[in-house]
Amino acid sequence: MRTRRNLSDILIKSLIVILVGSAIGLTYNAVSPRGIALIGEWSPKITSDSLVVPYGYEENTDPPAISLDYAMMKFQSRNTVFLDARYPDDFKAGRIKGAVNLPYEESEEYAPQVLPQLPKEKEIIAYCDGTECESSLLLARELRELGYRDVKVFFGGWQEWLKAGLPVETGE
Repeated sequence: MRTRRNLSDILIKSLIVILVGSAIGLTYNAVSPRGIALIGEWSPKITSDSLVVPYGYEENTDPPAISLDYAMMKFQSRNTVFLDARYPDDFKAGRIKGAVNLPYEESEEYAPQVLPQLPKEKEIIAYCDGTECESSLLLARELRELGYRDVKVFFGGWQEWLKAGLPVETGE
């Protein structure tokens, strides 16, 4: 009986500590100028060109971000390589028509086969799944370090392209 009472006391005290700690944390978050929204109202990061980009993107140092309109124009010119930074299974399931797959997460494995096919003077547009995906940005940074001069990032990526009903393909 005594151990039951001790266990009950411990549980009640633990619950009080959790509630008090939560109340202090929520209050601090509410009054802090750096507080975060608790119900998913996080504002997106937007460039000076009004493009939504991931928070890791640095407008003045990273490869330029491009819009869907710019990507469509370059797709129609046929003088641009679209580089899909997603995993191979995602690439096979659907991609921008004519895109080349260089998955950022597996770039060490795929780079020796893919990079020799990419002329360094050609315009390259890297993309991944959408505005919350940073694989295209990280891949574009790597390409720049390797000497590719004209690299851009289409942050709308596969999701925006698909939603717009633009040309896609599947398979190998």
